Amino acid sequence: MEQLIKQIIEVDKQARKKTEQSKEQLAQSKIAIAQRVKELETQYNKSVEEIIELTTQEELQKVQTKKAALDAKYAEANTVLDRTFLVHKDEWAKELADRVIKG
Repeated sequence: MEQLIKQIIEVDKQARKKTEQSKEQLAQSKIAIAQRVKELETQYNKSVEEIIELTTQEELQKVQTKKAALDAKYAEANTVLDRTFLVHKDEWAKELADRVIKG
Protein backbone atom coordinates (compact mmCIF):
# COMPACT_ATOMS: atom_id res chain seq x y z
CA MET A 1 0.00 0.00 0.00
CA GLU A 2 2.81 2.39 0.87
CA GLN A 3 4.47 1.66 -2.47
CA LEU A 4 1.20 2.51 -4.26
CA ILE A 5 0.94 5.86 -2.43
CA LYS A 6 4.56 6.65 -3.37
CA GLN A 7 3.76 5.87 -7.01
CA ILE A 8 0.66 8.07 -6.92
CA ILE A 9 2.68 10.91 -5.37
CA GLU A 10 5.41 10.46 -7.99
CA VAL A 11 2.89 10.45 -10.84
CA ASP A 12 1.28 13.56 -9.34
CA LYS A 13 4.70 15.30 -9.14
CA GLN A 14 5.43 14.45 -12.76
CA ALA A 15 1.99 15.65 -13.84
CA ARG A 16 2.47 18.94 -11.95
CA LYS A 17 5.92 19.34 -13.48
CA LYS A 18 4.53 18.80 -16.99
CA THR A 19 1.69 21.22 -16.24
CA GLU A 20 4.17 23.86 -15.11
CA GLN A 21 6.30 23.26 -18.19
CA SER A 22 3.23 23.61 -20.39
CA LYS A 23 2.25 26.84 -18.64
CA GLU A 24 5.78 28.18 -19.15
CA GLN A 25 5.74 27.20 -22.81
CA LEU A 26 2.35 28.88 -23.21
CA ALA A 27 3.65 32.06 -21.59
CA GLN A 28 6.75 32.04 -23.81
CA SER A 29 4.58 31.43 -26.88
CA LYS A 30 2.38 34.38 -25.98
CA ILE A 31 5.46 36.58 -25.60
CA ALA A 32 6.87 35.35 -28.92
CA ILE A 33 3.53 35.95 -30.66
CA ALA A 34 3.29 39.46 -29.22
CA GLN A 35 6.82 40.24 -30.42
CA ARG A 36 6.05 38.86 -33.88
CA VAL A 37 2.86 40.93 -34.08
CA LYS A 38 4.88 44.02 -33.15
CA GLU A 39 7.49 43.21 -35.82
CA LEU A 40 4.76 42.72 -38.44
CA GLU A 41 3.11 46.00 -37.48
CA THR A 42 6.46 47.78 -37.80
CA GLN A 43 7.09 46.20 -41.21
CA TYR A 44 3.56 47.07 -42.34
CA ASN A 45 3.89 50.69 -41.21
CA LYS A 46 7.27 50.96 -42.94
CA SER A 47 5.79 49.55 -46.15
CA VAL A 48 2.87 51.97 -45.98
CA GLU A 49 5.24 54.90 -45.45
CA GLU A 50 7.34 53.80 -48.44
CA ILE A 51 4.24 53.50 -50.62
CA ILE A 52 3.05 56.94 -49.52
CA GLU A 53 6.48 58.43 -50.26
CA LEU A 54 6.61 56.83 -53.72
CA THR A 55 3.06 57.90 -54.51
CA THR A 56 3.77 61.42 -53.33
CA GLN A 57 6.88 61.62 -55.49
CA GLU A 58 4.99 60.27 -58.52
CA GLU A 59 2.14 62.73 -58.04
CA LEU A 60 4.57 65.59 -57.53
CA GLN A 61 6.34 64.65 -60.76
CA LYS A 62 2.98 64.59 -62.59
CA VAL A 63 2.10 68.03 -61.23
CA GLN A 64 5.50 69.41 -62.20
CA THR A 65 5.14 67.98 -65.71
CA LYS A 66 1.66 69.49 -66.09
CA LYS A 67 2.88 72.81 -64.72
CA ALA A 68 5.77 72.87 -67.17
CA ALA A 69 3.36 72.14 -70.04
CA LEU A 70 1.01 74.91 -68.88
CA ASP A 71 3.92 77.33 -68.45
CA ALA A 72 5.07 76.56 -71.99
CA LYS A 73 1.55 76.99 -73.32
CA TYR A 74 1.18 80.28 -71.44
CA ALA A 75 4.52 81.54 -72.73
CA GLU A 76 3.54 80.63 -76.28
CA ALA A 77 0.17 82.39 -75.93
CA ASN A 78 1.93 85.42 -74.49
CA THR A 79 4.34 85.47 -77.42
CA VAL A 80 1.44 85.25 -79.89
CA LEU A 81 -0.32 88.12 -78.11
CA ASP A 82 2.84 90.24 -78.14
CA ARG A 83 3.36 89.60 -81.85
CA THR A 84 -0.27 90.36 -82.62
CA PHE A 85 -0.03 93.58 -80.65
CA LEU A 86 3.15 94.63 -82.43
CA VAL A 87 1.60 93.95 -85.81
CA HIS A 88 -1.73 95.67 -85.11
CA LYS A 89 -0.92 98.34 -82.50
CA ASP A 90 -0.88 101.27 -84.91
CA GLU A 91 -4.07 100.06 -86.57
CA TRP A 92 -5.83 99.61 -83.22
CA ALA A 93 -4.62 102.96 -81.89
CA LYS A 94 -5.94 104.71 -85.03
CA GLU A 95 -9.26 102.85 -84.81
CA LEU A 96 -9.62 103.72 -81.14
CA ALA A 97 -8.82 107.36 -81.78
CA ASP A 98 -11.32 107.45 -84.66
CA ARG A 99 -14.05 105.97 -82.46
CA VAL A 100 -13.35 108.45 -79.66
CA ILE A 101 -13.33 111.39 -82.05
CA LYS A 102 -16.48 110.28 -83.91
CA GLY A 103 -18.17 109.78 -80.58
